[in-house]
Amino acid sequence: AVWLKKSDAVDPVRTTRPIRSSHDTRDPLGIPHLSTFTVAGPLKTAGPGDMPSRRRIFTCTPGSGAEERCAKQILSTLVRRAYRGQGTDADVERLMTFWREGKRQRDFDRGIQVALQRVLASPKFVFRVEREPDQVSSGQAYRLSDLELASRLSFFLWSSIPDDELLKVAAANQLHDRAVLERQVRRMLADLKSERLVENFAGQWLYLRN
Repeated sequence: AVWLKKSDAVDPVRTTRPIRSSHDTRDPLGIPHLSTFTVAGPLKTAGPGDMPSRRRIFTCTPGSGAEERCAKQILSTLVRRAYRGQGTDADVERLMTFWREGKRQRDFDRGIQVALQRVLASPKFVFRVEREPDQVSSGQAYRLSDLELASRLSFFLWSSIPDDELLKVAAANQLHDRAVLERQVRRMLADLKSERLVENFAGQWLYLRN
């Protein structure tokens, strides 16, 4: 395709083939960009469906009079995973208020949706925070907690949050053990998610995505 400007003088930038640019979408050079993408559908659905992603979130089915208990179980699991093992009971209770508001708006599923939106907007999910010990001096090295180590390891090898097994080992304060750490690293490298390490490193370093 050739991109032409309607004038007597042909702009050489607009006559080049479209390329992906790493600049902002409002590129003053006029290089074509995809600025909006809309998905329509699914159409004529009957219920929420039964998908693997939904089953992973809805770990229980709310029975009569047990909706609060089921919602708390679902949100506790989400907090443990999304906050990478560093969530608290207070975090769960805070989310329960969002669930109750969503349930009041429509139903149980709407409550989980509203609470999940709150999880994804939480600084505990968005940012990977490592707290310095209270008595550490400036420039002094200190040992990471096992949960902080689990997050570093997971984002480095998988570009994602730790899985349940890694969180379980870290919560038991076993991850800093050299033998346990090596077993976990080998397990994670054997997982297909470890391909992201190579893909993301090469994509960022050599701009292969462009």
